[in-house]
Parts: sequence; structure tokens; C-alpha cells
Amino acid sequence: MRIKDKRKQKAFLKEYGNIHENFVRFCQARARGVMSYEDLVSESTLRAYQHWEKIEKKDSLKYFLFTTARNIILNTVRKKKELSLDDENVNHVVSSNKGEQDLEIEYLYEQLDKLSEVKREALILFEINGFSIKEIAKIQDISEGSVKVNLSRGRKELQVLMTDEPNLQEAEVVYK
Repeated sequence: MRIKDKRKQKAFLKEYGNIHENFVRFCQARARGVMSYEDLVSESTLRAYQHWEKIEKKDSLKYFLFTTARNIILNTVRKKKELSLDDENVNHVVSSNKGEQDLEIEYLYEQLDKLSEVKREALILFEINGFSIKEIAKIQDISEGSVKVNLSRGRKELQVLMTDEPNLQEAEVVYK
């Protein structure tokens, strides 16, 4: 490996190390039902590394990564729609060996999946990853006011979804 490549790798890993944990959490929440979160992390990280020299402000790596992951998800969803896969083919199976907390988290993610794309993503970035409204606006390429509206409406919709009695016929439980 050339010295230039080693420097690039070292600089990239230094910046990436600071945001890895938040980025993985984001990918876990966003990739549900679309693709493996590991694949999303890998593909996004690879693209960021390939474009590392083009990123002017190195502390902007997190915006590049989150935006790239977001675009990968959107493209994957578009491709699935083009292949005319219906929603029934993407059912989530809940295993009976999960703890009660795991089931609650699974239920939360199922309800999040019912929100619109921008509201779901804003809630994940703000509540799960701890991004500021300004950072979310930059990642989603919308105004800060729009982020606030999406967060507020998303919370209200999620609260309604979470307080409604779950339809047990829709839940698919596998007992082993």
C-alpha cells in the first residue's frame, strides 16, 4: 500500500470512528424491511471512503454518510417498487425467544414504518441518534422549519399508532 493511501485510510478512519456508533444505529433503524443494515453501513462507508478526497470539510463526513445511506435506501425502495413487490412479501416475523423489551422495540419499529419517509427519518435522526434540527435539515436537504414540523407531526402520529390497540390478526408470531 502506498504512503498516500495509508494517510488517506488513517484520516478517514479517525473521522469515521467518531460517528460509527450513531451511524450504525441510524442504519439499523432505516434499513428495516428494505435491506440488511450491515450492507447499508458497508456500502455507505465504502462510498464515503471512495469520495474522501472530494469531501472538502472532513468534519462533514457524517453528513455525507447519512445522506448516502438515505439515498441508498430510497434507491432500493424505488427498485423494489419497479419490480412490483407487494408489501405482503416484506412481513416482519417476531421470534418468541425475544425478551419483552425486544418485542416493545420491534413494535415501535413497526409503528415507525407506518410513518411517511421524512417523518420516520427525522424521528430516527433526532430521537435515536441525537442529531440537532440543523444537522437533520442538512442531511435531509430541507429547512429547519420543515424538520420541526416533521418531528412534531411524526411524534403525534406515532403516539396515536402506539396507543391504538394492536391488530393481533396482522401480527405474525412464530413459536419454536
